[in-house]
Amino acid sequence: MMSYLRPTFFCVLTLALGVPHPGGAQQGLPDVVKPPPSINLGSTSFYDGFGRLKPGFTLLEYLRVSHSTDINDAYGNENPNFLSPRIDSLPLLTQVIVTSKWRPFGGAAGFSVLLPLVDVRDSFAENSPKRLLVNQFGLGDIVAGPTYQSRFFFHKPAAVPAARWAVKGKPPAPPTKPVAEPPPYFAYRVQLLTQIPTGEFHPSVNINPGSGYWAVVPYLAATYLPRRKVEMSTRLHYQYNLPTTKIANPPPIPHLVYHNGQAGQLVYANFAGSYRLTRRLYFGANSYGLYQLSPDKTNGVNVGKARETQFYLGPGGGYDFSKADTLNVNLYLKLEAHNVASGPALQLLYIHRF
Repeated sequence: MMSYLRPTFFCVLTLALGVPHPGGAQQGLPDVVKPPPSINLGSTSFYDGFGRLKPGFTLLEYLRVSHSTDINDAYGNENPNFLSPRIDSLPLLTQVIVTSKWRPFGGAAGFSVLLPLVDVRDSFAENSPKRLLVNQFGLGDIVAGPTYQSRFFFHKPAAVPAARWAVKGKPPAPPTKPVAEPPPYFAYRVQLLTQIPTGEFHPSVNINPGSGYWAVVPYLAATYLPRRKVEMSTRLHYQYNLPTTKIANPPPIPHLVYHNGQAGQLVYANFAGSYRLTRRLYFGANSYGLYQLSPDKTNGVNVGKARETQFYLGPGGGYDFSKADTLNVNLYLKLEAHNVASGPALQLLYIHRF
C-alpha cells in the first residue's frame, strides 16, 4: 500500500544567510524551494508490508482531510508573521499496482503509478503581517517506479501438543484437536520511486499542488506478525530532491536574480501496530516522523537552519469487508513540528484487489 501526499502545502520564506552580490552589498538569500508536498507521511500504516504476490493489479484510493492551524518556526513556536492561519487540504489519490509473472528470488516484481488530485484552501487574519497565496485545485505530481514484494517465515509451523486433562472421579476427556500457532511471519516490499513534476505549478503563488522538481525516493515497507492477531508495520524512506528553476513567488530583492533552488534531503518513516479484535476488525495506533538531513539551497547556497522536523501520533483501525476490499482509518495529532504548517489529519484508505 503506497501513497505519496502529505497534509501540508506551503512555502514560508525565511532570510537565512548573507552572501555578497554584484553590487557589493550583503543581501540575505530567502528559502524559496521547500521539501515537496508529495511525501508519504502517515498515508500508509497497517499491514503495509503485505502486497500482491500473484499476477494481477491492485487499486488503492486515498482520501485525506488535513486541517493546519499553525505555521511553526525553527523552534517549534508559532510564527508571528502569520496570524490565525488556516490551511485545509483535501487530496484524493488513485494508485494502481501491477504485479507481473516475473518472480525473482521467490518474490514478485511489479510497477506502481500514483496520480493525486489536490484541493487546498487557506485564510489568515485581516491584520496578518504575511499571507500565503494558494493555487486551490489541480493535479499533483505523478509518482511511479518498480517494486519488489516478498515474504518469509522465521521457522516452520509447529503444532501445539494435544491437551489431555482429567477431572477427579471422571474419565479423561478425549484429546483436543492440535492447534497450530502460526510462526513469526515477515512480509516486505522495496521500491524505487520517482517523483515526476507533472503537478499544477504557478510561480505567482506560494502553495501549489505540484512541487516543480524531480525527486528520487527509495523505501522499504515491512510487516511483522509475532503471533496470532498482532501486527507491527513500518515504512522507511530516503528522499533526494533535485535542483529546479521553478520557484514559487520569491520575494523581490534588489540586485538578486533567482537562478535555481533545491530542497534538502529527507528521511521519514511511518509506524503502526494493531490487534485484530475479530476476523474482520482490527484496532491500533499509528505515527510518522520526518527529519530534513540537509538545508535547502538558493542559487546553490545553503539557506540557514530552516530544516523541517515532524512527529505525529494517533489512533487508527481497519475493517476487511472481504478478501478483496479493505478500509483503513487513521487519525494523526501533532506532537512536534518545526518549519512547517501543522495540525490534525484524518485519512481514509480504501483498497480493492482485482
